[in-house]
Amino acid sequence: MERLDLIVTVLGGLAIFVYGMGLMSEGLTQIAGARLKKILGFITRNRVMAIIAGAAVTAVIQSSSATTVMTVGFVNAGLLDLVQAIGVIFGANIGTTITGQLVSLKLDDLALPAVVLGVAGLMLSKRVIARGTWKTVLGFGLLFLGMTMMSAELKTVAKEPAFIAFFSKFDCTPGANGFMPILSVLGAVAVGTFCTMIVQSSSATIGITIALAEAGLINIWTAVPIVLGDNIGTTITAAFASIGTNSNARRTALAHALFNVIGTVVVVSSFIFVIRIDALKAPAFFHLVDMVTPGAAFSGEFPGRHVAMAHTLFNVTNVCLLVFFIPLLARLCQRIIKDGAKQRTVVLEPHLLVVPSLALRAASRALAEMTRRSWTVASVSLNTLIGRASADEESVTRAEKEIDDMQLKIRDYLVGISQSKLSESEAAALPELLHCINDAERISDLALKVYRKTSRVRESRISSEAIEGIGAIASKVRSFSHFAVEALKTSRVDIAEVEAAEREIHELAKSTTRHFTLRVKEQGDGSANDIATLSVISALRDIARHLGNIAVRVPTFGMFCGQGAHIESQQIKNERK
Repeated sequence: MERLDLIVTVLGGLAIFVYGMGLMSEGLTQIAGARLKKILGFITRNRVMAIIAGAAVTAVIQSSSATTVMTVGFVNAGLLDLVQAIGVIFGANIGTTITGQLVSLKLDDLALPAVVLGVAGLMLSKRVIARGTWKTVLGFGLLFLGMTMMSAELKTVAKEPAFIAFFSKFDCTPGANGFMPILSVLGAVAVGTFCTMIVQSSSATIGITIALAEAGLINIWTAVPIVLGDNIGTTITAAFASIGTNSNARRTALAHALFNVIGTVVVVSSFIFVIRIDALKAPAFFHLVDMVTPGAAFSGEFPGRHVAMAHTLFNVTNVCLLVFFIPLLARLCQRIIKDGAKQRTVVLEPHLLVVPSLALRAASRALAEMTRRSWTVASVSLNTLIGRASADEESVTRAEKEIDDMQLKIRDYLVGISQSKLSESEAAALPELLHCINDAERISDLALKVYRKTSRVRESRISSEAIEGIGAIASKVRSFSHFAVEALKTSRVDIAEVEAAEREIHELAKSTTRHFTLRVKEQGDGSANDIATLSVISALRDIARHLGNIAVRVPTFGMFCGQGAHIESQQIKNERK
């Protein structure tokens, strides 16, 4: 019964530790989420900036798994190429070492005060940033509270013969010649890999390793191989995230695995380089850990600090060795994972939902594509009407149905974004984007309406006057559609220019309508061609109005479009007729 209580307490401490770490990561993401896009913008410069960005993001959100999953999502959404993504992953492996260093510090006395402050702050705060801050404080406190519980109970467990016998199977202490038993080293690496695959968090398993070392259940010789295995095991998260993605996204997950496997092979291989310092023969890597960390590693002084430093040295050394081979690693991944029959880019990437600002950017890109395709359908319908193209009704109807499907997908994606903790600007962007996708869908409906007018004029050739009138308006609307799509892509829009363009289209449509109305009156009931022409002009005017609705709303979500916002308006019209 006593042993059962010990196990329950250790597992309870582990649960609090993992929950605290997740809570801290969530809080930090809430605080820094809007800045992650700015950090992402630096990635496009070179591989060094990609590594710095990956390290910075991971250090901020305290989770390399979250960073690698986001990176896979970025590649799948076409925001990053493979070489850039590999650089980010290299940096993420450096950034994740911050967690181990933090856990290794003796901050137990701050645990309960942090929990109290975090809970009180969450009860009193309403704003997203403030709640993120207090959530981080609470997570910090729970992390160290769980660590304290684990460490205290593991010291009791360390006296149990059964546990001592179990861990002795993986004892990697070197012999008198300084060489470590290779089978024990590989066994310890396997244990670390397996445990991290289960927990899906290298930070958690490294925290457990530190607690085991602090309790005296394992020594530095055994802890280091376990840490190496932890780094391999954490790649399973990115592997799962890459299922169902495009080739480059899967290659990104593969590069993450290769990085850690190659690094582990290199470090384990380096254990054969035994040197003697102060009468102790040991692998050079362990002497390096001992030299750069306070305390005597080989006599068991500050074991947690030494485990954390070994983790840091492993990742930093690995990045320094492989940074020059990033293009080569990318080509290796391309050889292993071939391009499919069709390379697919997923604009509405679900992994971006963890950072609402980036998800909103994806939604705005999808809206730009939806608007472009809606006008394409309208253009094809107009050209078919006036005899410049030939499209069958089935293909036009199918294209319009695809745009309806895009509307539903973007709407569902926006609903997914709304379920996250949003800043005021992010929350304000959602209804405006919803209005815009409705406008884009109405353009495709009008396009289908225009096409169906062609059946009324197929019997008799449309007049040259009608062709000229429709063509003049269509040319203006075509330019306006290009303007609206470009505004969605770059967030650069001049509201005065939008209003002037729309007014010009409206006046041209009005004068053309007046001319054909007089013609209908002169001819009595009017010909079918003239009536169809009036309907098409009305549809073009409505299309221009919907394009204008989209363009003038860009400033409300422009900060999430393109590379940045450059708004040249004094007043935004949110509600238009």
